[in-house]
Amino acid sequence: MIEVHGLQKAYGEQKVLKGIELAVRDGEVFGFVGPNGAGKSTFLKCVLGIARCDSGSVRLGNGDDVIDALRKPLEARLRVGYSPGETSLYQSLRADDFLRFALAHYRSADLAEGLSLMERLSLPLHKRIKSFSHGMKRKLLLAQALASRAPVLMLDEPMEGLDPEARRIAEQLLTDAASVGRTVFFSSHDLSSVERICDRVAFLRSGKIMETGRIHDILARASRTLHLTLEHEIDVSMLPERPGWDWEGAGTRWRLTFEDDLAFTLARLQSLPIVGIRDGSGRLEDVFESLYGPDAPDHSTFEEIA
Repeated sequence: MIEVHGLQKAYGEQKVLKGIELAVRDGEVFGFVGPNGAGKSTFLKCVLGIARCDSGSVRLGNGDDVIDALRKPLEARLRVGYSPGETSLYQSLRADDFLRFALAHYRSADLAEGLSLMERLSLPLHKRIKSFSHGMKRKLLLAQALASRAPVLMLDEPMEGLDPEARRIAEQLLTDAASVGRTVFFSSHDLSSVERICDRVAFLRSGKIMETGRIHDILARASRTLHLTLEHEIDVSMLPERPGWDWEGAGTRWRLTFEDDLAFTLARLQSLPIVGIRDGSGRLEDVFESLYGPDAPDHSTFEEIA
């Protein structure tokens, strides 16, 4: 449903997106994760034609019904229910009037559904947006994206500012949307939500996709990973080797993915000058920390998990 090849974007000398390759399937909930400044919002805007990319291609749809989103951005946008990261809305509008405005150009839109979603999310229909909190604006943007009934949902930080109950409802709404064949693509810092509802996830760092894979596979691998900090720098040739062991890193920071028993693996590492060691607990937060935290290798290469 979403196919992106070689997408690049720079603002002046700053390269924000560096050849993004990504494919998202029909009926999939796809998470897009990375730290602030990684290029997540810019990517969504380029796909939607809000920002013009420098090179690459973006295609929406499947089979014989595919649109070149860069050549026909307005037509492509009608296929996407979009919730932007910014919440700078028309302050003087009432919530229900904003919903009518947002849905006006979607032939597939269902206003009654949008109003129902607002009530389910505990939004006052007739209050003006200027009285809304940040979380309430997030819920309003989510409601209008869902009520568009567009086949693709692209959501930038939809869980930000939501209380636990609202987050639970939002997660259910997105899961329900995917269950009827809609494609859900969302950028989020809420890793717990990504872990709970996403089929696959992509990790973005400095404008590049570092890893893409199924949540289950990534978490399973994280539970078989050790992060080592050494007393002094060593060369890769000095690291112990075994079948099923994979080393990533450089200098004093290394990451080992292994297949052996943990106790056996630790015993095999005793010859190294280790000053710190931790294991991945099989949670997405640990994967995020291994890719972006202070112990992350400076130069890592990852292959997509099919």
